[in-house]
Amino acid sequence: TLRLCPPAPLALPHCALRHTSISGIPVPVGSILVPNLLAAHRDPDTWDHPEDFLPERFLAPGAPSRALLPFGCGARSCPGEGLARAELFVFLGWILREFRLEPPAAGEGAPGLGGSGGTVLRPPPFRLRLLPCLPPA
Repeated sequence: TLRLCPPAPLALPHCALRHTSISGIPVPVGSILVPNLLAAHRDPDTWDHPEDFLPERFLAPGAPSRALLPFGCGARSCPGEGLARAELFVFLGWILREFRLEPPAAGEGAPGLGGSGGTVLRPPPFRLRLLPCLPPA
């Protein structure tokens, strides 16, 4: 989900320290570049079936895991990445241990992966039923 819906679709701005080029496009010194993580995570040159949620893709040898940058990379990566990943793991693990997730009513599907852009991606409104799991007998 972090590939399809990164927490922030745009990374922090970078300034070109020397004249260079990106994919043949000249970038003069002093240019401000804002990496588009959302577009990079859906690049068909990097990802097979870029619009599909396929977590098993990262288990295959040669998986493009280095192209997964939901928190940026390098000196300008998100300083809260470790905390965010730990919170996601603990919170999601607790939810999945305690509840069974189901659509709100018969015939209603799962929420889509779309959203509205901005500083952070906001998912569209959706409904979900959380049914308590029974304790082991």
